[in-house]
Amino acid sequence: MKIDYRQKGKVKFIMYEYVNKMLEELPADMSELVMTPASNHLFNTDPGCMKLGVEKGQLFHHLVAKLLYLCKRTRQDIQTAVAFLCTRVHDPDTDDYKKLTKVMQYIRNTRSITLTIEPTDEPKWWVDSSYVVHTDMKSHTGIYMTLGKGATYTGSSKQKLNTKSSTEAKLVAVDDAMGQVLWIRHFLSAQGVHVPTTTIYQDNMSTILLAETENLQAQKELGT
Repeated sequence: MKIDYRQKGKVKFIMYEYVNKMLEELPADMSELVMTPASNHLFNTDPGCMKLGVEKGQLFHHLVAKLLYLCKRTRQDIQTAVAFLCTRVHDPDTDDYKKLTKVMQYIRNTRSITLTIEPTDEPKWWVDSSYVVHTDMKSHTGIYMTLGKGATYTGSSKQKLNTKSSTEAKLVAVDDAMGQVLWIRHFLSAQGVHVPTTTIYQDNMSTILLAETENLQAQKELGT
C-alpha cells in the first residue's frame, strides 16, 4: 500500500499493484465487467445448492481473504459483499461462488478507484442496520465515519445477537459502533485535536428516542 501526501490537505491510500496482481490470478470465468459489487439477493442462500469441490472451495477462501484485506484499507465500497462472503468460507456453494465472481468483476471494472481523505471538520458518524437479512435471522450493521471527505472508518458486519424489531436492530448497530466512536475520540484528543460532542446519525426515530431516553436515565442515575 502506498500513501500519497503530495496534495496539501489530502491523503490518498493506493493499492493498485495489489489489485492488479489479484486480478491476474483470477480464473477465466471472472473476466467480465459489472457495475455493482452485489445483487439484491446477496444475503439469500439456498440450502439445496451444490457445494463447491475441495479445490474450488480453497480458491474461494483464498480470494475472499484477499478481498477482506483490500476492503479494510482502500475499497470500502465492497465491504458489505465481502462481509457476507466471509460467513460462507467454511462451506461455500455454487451460488456463493457466483457472488464472489460478481465482486471480482466489479473490482476489474473499477480497479482505478482508491481512497482519498480530506479532513475539514470534526468526526461525523452514520450508523444503520438491515433487519434479519441473514439465514439465522440476525441483522447486519453498517458504520461510516468521516472527518470531512472520504471514509476514515467504515464497518460492515453481522450482528452477534437476534433482535425482535428493526428498532432493536438499529440500537444494536449503535452499540456495535460505540467502541470505535470512543476510541477515535480518545485518539484525536491525544493528538491535540478538540473533539466536540459526538453526534451519531440514524434514520429510525424510534431508535433515536429510545437511545435518548436511556441516556437521560443514565444521567439521572449518575447524578444521584
